[in-house]
Amino acid sequence: MDWTVPNDRYGPDTELDPEAADPVWYQLAAILTARIVAGRYKRGRVIPSENQVIGEFGVARSTVRKAVKLLVEKGLVRTVHGRGSYVREDLDV
Repeated sequence: MDWTVPNDRYGPDTELDPEAADPVWYQLAAILTARIVAGRYKRGRVIPSENQVIGEFGVARSTVRKAVKLLVEKGLVRTVHGRGSYVREDLDV
């Protein structure tokens, strides 16, 4: 399972750059991944809600959803309808 940061240019404190070659949703997924790897978001714990991410990064809800979808596909998080997205408990980081 490949859970590494999608691009090593993005760390946990990186700001989104709409002028970058990578799409904003990809940058956001990379930043969230870096935060998981760095231990800011703990295994089994909920990651910030869509509204919190929108507030922090100033992006559209669809951007957040696309980023979280990538994290689910990579096996980093699981989403529970009506509850949020959680860092996988069985993740070994």
